[in-house]
Amino acid sequence: MPPVVYDLVDRKYLGELLSTFRACTGLRIQLIGEQGETLEAHGTPSVYCRLLQRRVFAREICQDAYLKAARQAQQLGEAYIFACHASMTHVVFPLCSQGALCGAVMVGPFLMDAPDATLVSALPGDPQSPEALLDLYDELSAVPVIAPERVRPISRLLYFLFSPLIPSEQQRLMHNQERVYQQSRISEAIRMVKEQGSPPEEAYAYEKEKELLAMVKRGDLQAAKGTLNELLGYVFFCEGGRMETMKNRALELCTLLSRVAIEEGAATGATFRLNDQFLTLLQQTGSMEELCACMQGITEAFVDAVFHTEGPTANAAIRQALRHIARHYAEALRLEDVAGQVGLSPAYFSGLFRRCAGMRFVDYVNQVRVEESRRLLAGSDFAIVDIAVALGFGDQSYFSKVFKKYTGVSPKRYRQEKPALERY
Repeated sequence: MPPVVYDLVDRKYLGELLSTFRACTGLRIQLIGEQGETLEAHGTPSVYCRLLQRRVFAREICQDAYLKAARQAQQLGEAYIFACHASMTHVVFPLCSQGALCGAVMVGPFLMDAPDATLVSALPGDPQSPEALLDLYDELSAVPVIAPERVRPISRLLYFLFSPLIPSEQQRLMHNQERVYQQSRISEAIRMVKEQGSPPEEAYAYEKEKELLAMVKRGDLQAAKGTLNELLGYVFFCEGGRMETMKNRALELCTLLSRVAIEEGAATGATFRLNDQFLTLLQQTGSMEELCACMQGITEAFVDAVFHTEGPTANAAIRQALRHIARHYAEALRLEDVAGQVGLSPAYFSGLFRRCAGMRFVDYVNQVRVEESRRLLAGSDFAIVDIAVALGFGDQSYFSKVFKKYTGVSPKRYRQEKPALERY
């Protein structure tokens, strides 16, 4: 039965890639199977390694080391640079399918500095005779030496050559890379807070939230993700890593992001639905890493909703109208007045608004008010009638009717059934 990796990738094409890499770099490159065994190799085996396998290590130890490194590369989502049990440097890139490791490409061995006799004298196991040590050292001098600044480009070359071989796995690898990178940035933020001796004032979190929202507004995704990680690191440190508290802050931030997206012209109905889906998803997260990754995905989605919409949604007049509604939804808002605010006739504005927002003007205003009332019902003790009046509904009866239309339950039942986790 042929190795699994050959069921996924054309054997001839894979061999051509391996031989081309060898010809361009001069480094030995191997294809290993799902158990770490060598399937094919390009380049002369290291005599030094052969001596080690004969006198010091069993071949199985090398195979186990390769397999362990390949699995580490799979978790990282990229080529992994590692030193084996004999202190030889290798680079490995995983070949996966449906999240399972099916094989790997292994480059090496090589050194990143001139050979040192201590590499031989420090080998584990029984002491070697002087003659054996001299033989090993002589062969060690034949191991290629690659300058450290060249090793990272070699690992990137492996990624560029071999990640397209199994297209379905590229997204998974990129996702793993993103999560590892995010966790490193959050850890760095936590370390910086620790080094200050005492956590920053609560105003720090407020300022970071304002920065994040501003970056979403202008579509600066990379800066937004950086600020998000700083904010998550700060909250994690100050709250002692308590999952429920982290979820509460994430729920609040998700709602803020959705409102900013709508104010900036994102399709209203779709954004409201996204927000509801994200709130549910956040509640279901089971680990801090999952929660942080979820928040990063949410940030990306809302930036995309603002800056990658099609058609007239991004129309400047409608954006201006949405901002006006966001600031004055608790007041008496008439279509004619808002149309005048943006310099359009009521009839034209009505049709344009419906095409852009996906709903009538009055429905949009009511939905914004209902979103705010959900927050007040879940997070305050204000009387329902006071909430209705404060949000511009006029009376409790009309408020209850509209609220039930959008949520499926009455305001009273919503307040009774919503968990504390939704008090954002």
